[in-house]
Parts: sequence; C-alpha cells; structure tokens
Amino acid sequence: MYKKYTQETGMLKRLYHKIWLIMRLTTIILLITLLQVSAATKAQNLTLKKTNASLKSIFSEVKKQTGYIVLYPSALINNAKPVTINLTNTPLKDAMLRILQNQNLEFEIQDNSIVVRAKAPSFPDKVALALIDVHGKVVDERNKPLTGVTLRVKNGKQATVTDANGDFQLKSVDDNSILIVSFIGFTTKEIAASVDLNVINLETSTSKLDEVHVIAYGVTSKRLTTGNIGGIKASDIETQPVSNPLLALAGRVPGVFVIQNSGNAGSGVTIKIQGANSISRGNDPFYVVDGSPYLQQTLPTLGNNIQLGSGDEYFGKIGGSGNPFSFLNPADIESIEVLKDADATAIYGSRAANGAILITTKKGKSGKTKIDMTMQSGIGKVSHYMDLLNTNQYLEMRKEAYFKNDGFTTTSSRYRTQYDINGTWDTTRYTNWQKELIGGNANYSDVQASISGGGSSTTFRLNGSYHRETSVFSNTFADVKGGIGLNVNHSSANGKFKIQFSGNYLSDNNQLPGIDLTAYALRMAPDAPQLYHSDGTLNWQRIPSGTDSISTWVNPLSYKLRTYKVITDNLISNLNLTYHIINGLDFNTNIGYSNTHSNDVSTNPSSAVQPERRAITPRVAGYGNGKSNSWIIEPQINYRINLNKGRFEFLLGSTFQENQTYSQQLNGEGYNSDIVMEDFRAAAVITAGQSIQNIYKYTALFARVNYNWEDKYIVNLTTRRDGSSRFGIENQFHNFGAVGAAWLFSNEELFKNHAHWISLGKLRASYGTTGSDQIGDYQYLNQYEIAAYPVAYQGVISSQPMGHSNPYIQWEETKKFQAGLDLGFLKDRILLAIGYFNNRSSNQLLNYSLPITTGFPFVFRNFPATVENSGWEISFNTINVQSKSFTWNSSLNFTAGRNKLISFPGLEKSPYASLLIVGEPVSIEKHYNFAGVNPETGLYQYYDAQGKITNEPNALTDRTVIRRPLQNFYGGLQNSFTYKNIQLDFLFQFVKQTARNFDLGLSSRTGVSNLNQPTTVLNRWQNSGDQTDIQKYSTTLLINDYAQESSRAFSDASYVRLKNLSLSWSLPSKLIRSIHLENCRVFAHGQNLLTFTKYKGLDPETPGNLSLPPLRTYTFGLQVTL
Repeated sequence: MYKKYTQETGMLKRLYHKIWLIMRLTTIILLITLLQVSAATKAQNLTLKKTNASLKSIFSEVKKQTGYIVLYPSALINNAKPVTINLTNTPLKDAMLRILQNQNLEFEIQDNSIVVRAKAPSFPDKVALALIDVHGKVVDERNKPLTGVTLRVKNGKQATVTDANGDFQLKSVDDNSILIVSFIGFTTKEIAASVDLNVINLETSTSKLDEVHVIAYGVTSKRLTTGNIGGIKASDIETQPVSNPLLALAGRVPGVFVIQNSGNAGSGVTIKIQGANSISRGNDPFYVVDGSPYLQQTLPTLGNNIQLGSGDEYFGKIGGSGNPFSFLNPADIESIEVLKDADATAIYGSRAANGAILITTKKGKSGKTKIDMTMQSGIGKVSHYMDLLNTNQYLEMRKEAYFKNDGFTTTSSRYRTQYDINGTWDTTRYTNWQKELIGGNANYSDVQASISGGGSSTTFRLNGSYHRETSVFSNTFADVKGGIGLNVNHSSANGKFKIQFSGNYLSDNNQLPGIDLTAYALRMAPDAPQLYHSDGTLNWQRIPSGTDSISTWVNPLSYKLRTYKVITDNLISNLNLTYHIINGLDFNTNIGYSNTHSNDVSTNPSSAVQPERRAITPRVAGYGNGKSNSWIIEPQINYRINLNKGRFEFLLGSTFQENQTYSQQLNGEGYNSDIVMEDFRAAAVITAGQSIQNIYKYTALFARVNYNWEDKYIVNLTTRRDGSSRFGIENQFHNFGAVGAAWLFSNEELFKNHAHWISLGKLRASYGTTGSDQIGDYQYLNQYEIAAYPVAYQGVISSQPMGHSNPYIQWEETKKFQAGLDLGFLKDRILLAIGYFNNRSSNQLLNYSLPITTGFPFVFRNFPATVENSGWEISFNTINVQSKSFTWNSSLNFTAGRNKLISFPGLEKSPYASLLIVGEPVSIEKHYNFAGVNPETGLYQYYDAQGKITNEPNALTDRTVIRRPLQNFYGGLQNSFTYKNIQLDFLFQFVKQTARNFDLGLSSRTGVSNLNQPTTVLNRWQNSGDQTDIQKYSTTLLINDYAQESSRAFSDASYVRLKNLSLSWSLPSKLIRSIHLENCRVFAHGQNLLTFTKYKGLDPETPGNLSLPPLRTYTFGLQVTL
C-alpha cells in the first residue's frame, strides 16, 4: 500500500549522481585543458636558417618560434652586423649565443623576456655607468591617459607613478635598465629604458585575475587583493531575464546564497553572505550604489503579502512593498561586487558586518557617439504542478472521512453545508485549479536605449528604459517601470580636477491582486463550481435559503477584485569630486543623495463579497504613503608613493550620513460605490492607522594603509571609528579594524625559473572586527504607540508602552577570520581558489521579556551569546578551448557552511531557552519525533521525551527532533561557448537542503470540505492491521496538527536546476557595415528551465509555502548599436 523512501534512495541518489557527474565532467575538462595547453607552452628550441639578415628580423623570428620577447634599445642594434646562421632544433640559450657571437652584445633570459644589452667593458676600460633621465606618457587602447600607473626599474629600487595626465619621469636610471609598467586591469609590460619613451600603450588584460574589481573606496584585482571578493559583470546580467539585478548573483558567486521569495513581479529577494550572524535581526548585507549607501529594506507602508511571498490571506496586513532593488534597472549596471571578509568590509564598519554588495552603473566611454537599443519580450509560466486528487479520489476521501470515520450521516445538521458531497455541486465535474488559476502566462516586455560618447576630457551616457511584466493570475495585473539615467565624467585640461556624476530615476507602478491565488489553486475541491456564468459574471453557485439565496462557495476570482496598487518613485544620485594636489596626493569628496517615495492603496469592494453579505459588509480600503531620504558626504585624502621596491597607498576619510524615513496609513470605510474607493475622500469614515517617522544619523572616521612589495608581499591595514544614533550616549561610538596579507609566491625567483606553468600562486589571510547597528531606531529609549483602539481620556488620546529604555545597549561585534589559496596555471587558463571562513558574532542584541508589572512588554539588551559561521568556498575556472573561431570557458563554484550557536551563558533561564540550543544553528526548528500510524486505530503516534509512544505529545518537552533548515552546500556550474558569431551560455545551480514535504496533506486535517490534498494521502490507513504512515481520513481529528510539526513532515528538498540558458548570434561584420550599423545581435534567454529534485511541492527554491514560485521564463530580443 505504501512504499517508504529514505533520504539516501530514489531521487536523492540520482541527485548525488548528477552532482558527481558534474564534478567528473569538470575533472575531465581540466585534464583536457592541461593536455591542450601544455602543447602550446613556450618552445625551448630554435630552428633558423638566414643569410645576411638584420638582427631585428632575427629577434622577431625568435619571438615567433619561442614566445620570448626580445628587449633591446633601438639604437643598440642599428649598427649591428648582418647575421648568417643555420640552426636546427637548437636550445634557446645556445641559439642566442650563436646569434650574438660576432656582435658586441650580450643577453640575459628573464622570465618571459630576453634582455639584450651592450657588453660590459673590460676592467681597464670600465667607466661609470651611463645614467639617463627617462620620461614618457602612459595611455590605454583609446589613447586616454592613465593616472597612477606604476613604473619600476626591474631588479632596482627606483619607481614612480604617472600623474593626472599620464606623464612620468624617472631620474638617474641606468641606460641598460628594463622598466616594468603595471596598472590594475591592464597587462603588465616590460620596456627597455631610454631618454624619451614617448607614449606607452597598455592593453586591457584578458585574464580574470586582472579584471578591475570595485572595493570600498577604491579598486583592486583578484591577483593583488588581500581580501575575499567576488562578483559578476554586465555580461553576466545581460544573459538573464530578471527585473531585480540581485537575482543575477544566484549560483555564480561562492559564499552568496540568493532566494527569490515569490514569482510575482517586484517580489522580495533574500541574500545571505556566508550565513546569518545575528540571532534575531540585521542579517542583510550593506548595499552601495556608485559609492552611496542604498536603502536595503522596504518602506513601512501598507505593503502586500504577495510581493513578500507569504501566501497569507489577511487583507491589509502590514508588510513590505517588495524589494528596493527591483527599482534599479539591471541594464544600467556595469558590475556587482561582493565583499565578504573583514579585510574587504571593515572600512565600512558597523554597516558591513554581514558583508557588502557594491553596484556600479555603466559609464560613458570616449570615442564616437554610440546609440544602443535593446528590445526583448517573452513569457513566464509556473514550471511545475503538484500531484493532487482528481474528483473521484477527492469525493472518496470526503465520504470516507465524513461518513465512515467520523460517523456523520445525511441527517446530521452539518450535512446541508457539505456542498461538495450533498448533491449541490456537480460530482462529475473536474477542474485542474492549478492550470485554471496559476496556469496563465506572465507576459514580459522590455526596451532599453542609451546614447554615449565623449572626448578625452568629457564622457557621457544617457539611458532610458521601459519594462512591463504581467501576472500569471491575469494580464490585467502588471508591474510597469520607466526610468532614465545620466552619467557624466569630466576632467580639466591639466587633468588635476575630475568630476563624476551619476543619477538614476525610476518610477514603478505595480498592480497586483489582493492576495496570492496559489493557495486556492492547490486547495480547492476539484468538483468546485465553474468560475463564471454564461453572461461573464462571477458564479457564486447560489442555492435557495428562506426568502433569499446563499452562496455555496467563495469564488476565488473575487480576490482578484481586491486590488493592491503601489506607485514607487526612486532616485539615487552620486557626485564625486577629485583634485590632484601633487604627484601621488589626491583630495576626493563623495556626495550621495537618494530618495524613495511610495503611495499604495488596497481595496475590498462590494463586488468581492458574496451577494447575500454585501448589505452587512462595508466597503473598506487602506491607503499608505511612505518616503525615505538619505544623504551622505565622504571627504577623503589619498596618498600614493613608491618606497624602495614597493608601493605605499594611504587613505584617510570620514563619513557623515543621515536617513529620514516617514510613513503613514489611513483606513476608509463606507463607500457608496466600488469605483470611488481609490479616493479616501469618498469614505464615510476615515481612521488613522500606523504612523512612523524615524531619523538615523551615522558618522565615522576611517583609514587604510596598503603596502605592495614587488607584487610579492602585500599588507593591508584598515581601521574605523563609528558613531550611530541607534545607541545611547554611553556606547554611541565603537572602533573596528582589520588586517589582511597576501604572499604571491609565484613571483618568487624560484617559481619563475623552475615553474613557468604556475602563473599565479597566492596565499592570503585576513582577520578583523566589524559591528552591527541593524536594530532599528530609538531602541535605547522608552517607546510608546497609540493604542490599537484609542480612547480619549480627558481629551487626550491614549497610548501604550512598546519597549523599555536601555541607554547601555552596545554594538554587536563580529570577528572574522578568513584564509585562502589562489592558484593559476598555464597563463591563467586554469584558476583555482580555495578559501576557509570563520565568523563569530557576539554581544547579541535581543528582546528580553519583562514582567507585566513593569508596564512594558520587553526591553532591548545585549546577551552574552556567540554565533559562529564557518565553512569552505571553492571556485574553479578554466579556459578549455581558445582558438580564433571557437572558445569554451567553464566556471564551477561550491560553498559548504555551518551556522552554530557556540555559547549562550544563562540560556536555560532566558526567553530563548525553548528556541535555541548551544551547538546547533540559530535557525533550528524543534519537531515531534514521528512514530508512524497505529495499525489498530489508524491514528498518528509520536515518541515523547522519554521514548514512550503517545498520541498527544507535549509541546514544551516532546519536541526532541532538531531540523536544520539552512543549506548544507550550494553552488553553480557555468559554461560559455563561442563559435564565430554565435555564443551559448548556461548555468546549473545546485543546493542541498531539507524542507516541508506536504506528504501528510496541505492542511492539518484530510477530509475537510472544499480542501483538496496531494495524492500521497491515498496511502492512508483504512483497516485494522494496515501498515502506513498516513493516518485515516477525518474532518475532525486535530491529532494531525502534531503530524504537521513532526519529523515526518520534512524531507530532502535538494535540487539541481538549469538556472539560465542564453543563446545569441551577432550579424557578420560585413553585413552590419552594409546596413550602416556598428553591431546587431539577436538573442534568446531562458530562466529556471529544468529542475531535478525529489521535492514534491511547487518549487524547491521556495519550499514549505503556498505562494507563487519563481517562474520559468523565455525571452527573445534584438540589440542594435548605431
């Protein structure tokens, strides 16, 4: 009758097998790459036959055959003798000796270069070394001057940096010297010294290790950073049809777990970086957009449970209004960087205890003015339906529960309201309500346009966007966004003064039904009536009752008449001013301003109410208004100088920030028509709801010192002193700091000379402290609120206490230790990074319940509890194939972490004794120990704390099974293929976790009227002696409540998902030129296309709830550049 599965069989084994196959495939890729690239390494032998050839042409042939660059002053070989030579497979060193045997020249092989110089004079003729003053200019591929480029004498102590115009000068340099020119994001270049080097062109590096990564108050690269950073670029975002840019991080960055809370437009997104540090609150990362902090929580207006993804049915429930990052246009973003360890985040102080996410928008580039347009459209659908009972199975369940098991008869008083089985409803009717209510298409339309360009001193980018996304519930519900952005960069003629401005404005009009219909799609009886009458009006399936008639059900489409609308205007702007005082010394000021304003209204019209109740049910509506303003000023001094063989950088700055948040709610009642309900003036009665006004002030002084010795030894020191208005005067300020260090052992001579195949070898480690003030405003003061039902006392409206004052609350403090090994092989074609993290957060800020005699429900205080997050991060990148017409790149990341409460003195006497266990995660759930179904009675059984079987376990003592809802491990596998003008990208995401399985039913009782169940309940107990773990059907047995909170209700919910698939084709350049275009590309994107899982709910990404899951999305588009 029933087949039981354990967690190590069936689909789970197949899941493990698929992950194992992925790992094996990656290993094979690595071996293939090693074999392919090994064949392409530098040849050590030379075959050459020349007669009276110039020395310059000989050196070119050496480079062609061996890959070694021959460096020499031009003047040195102008008078060189012609060369006649015949070499066959001659070792490089011997070949160079033969080539130069009749010349007054000598050579030295250094790394990947051969340095040719004049022979040193014999001792009697030896004179003082010739010293020269070297000067020149360094520019990029667009001939734009590069500021801050380091030029260093190889194997010497002399060094300098370019000024604001890219110019440099090095005095008293040996004329035989080699200069090393390096700059973050560009390929390091070696050139022979001469008096006038004119213009040195640096090329952008193609290695992932040298890509520019934005960090706090600066930039770095993977090769040179001492911290743990990760991120994605615009190219990763563009392949994904997401309206929230944070969703593009899913499966791509180790240590970052992303959950889309719902499939509705504008829904919330949850992000955790290396776990949760706080027991009760404040686990969000710190967000920065173009240098300005960005609102990370929704405005406290009316809110809507659909956007939150809760599936709750209460009208007008206070909540949030989606996620503020849905108000940022993904097409405007250049990069998203994730800072994880103390070295990378400590300079942000208390705001970045949970990591930081830095978003950088696109900038204009010098050159020809370009117009870029992208148009795309598509659809989204629910990707999976649950297996539910059909009509025959449902009616069998209902009758078995009602008549056989519960003992009711057709003469019972309850029978007249059992419309699904008493003949009122058509018992032959079947409707798949999942397809009916959530089976529609969500239509997706998006248009982006930008114009950019500029000259050497000024660049600009102006962009506009339009986005419309409808709902699977109905195309009448839609989220419509329109935005505009401007970015301007200007530099003075002498390059000393620079100004950067960025501003992005977006208006979002989101209209949704009052509640999520997903729960109704799952729970409604399959024989429920049709939705509409033949005339198109809602069908209430009314039956006579006395002199009137009554409805036999609540038509689910009536909830679509309960509307929720929210209009949000979002502005974020940033102004950066830089003045170059002297060479190496800059003064910089960053000024940011953001403003978010929302208006929302929710209505419950008369048309949404059963006809017989309309006379006694008033029309009600709610109105919300919220506003948040934030400004920040950060003056800074940056100083750079070369000391000996190293580079010293110093940053000193301060922060002044203020946030103001305001919201107000009104409730209206007694409207005379449904069509006037969005105007509160039409209400007969208006009452004030929640009103909030908060001011948050923050100030800080920070400093950072970085020293880089020959790109071998790097040390980074950070310190910060924070002040926050969320603490009392006793503890308003706190100090934080960090130290990070890296050793690039691959730059040691031993590795350069004997391990050319290792292009990067780096050990890094960091330790530091960050804090948290994410506790809400005014927690240290006595707090009061207007009573829920205010009564005037002597003309004064009454209020009630909320929280007791505590001026002594202190900062939470998180100590972070991280260490890692970064390896690169075969010119960075293979990259491996392994990291360990251990974060301990102490001095936890929690509510402490107070005796009722105090008049206050709680006080906010520090508890001596410590939470630890530890684990491993692994990333593996390969360039598997790289040829002129075909490339194949792969990227694998893996994260395994554990959250644990490692200490909590006095826990057993605290209010958290029943919620927390030392040694377990802070998010544990305690459940009853399921003992199966009694084969004689057909009822659920449980083990109590003593191991005895009982039917009614004790809620306080018998919850002995611990469930750990956090992910055991997660990661992603990405592949990118390019063949001529065709590009294919795909990403698989994998997660190991447990969740509620719904095997026992969608509700506490199986057999209740108009409440369908999953097909797993068919394996219920029916007769004495049956062996099963599903109890008998019943409409009354509350014992099932315990089962839903038992170990049986949870099982494996791991999954492997084809998260993203992107295919694009760029038109041939010849065709593009013929139609006067610069670029033209057609593309197709897919999201959430395929999922392998054992989970039986709607979607394993949002397990355990009955809200709309993330949709499977298909989009098609065209991109044109003029």
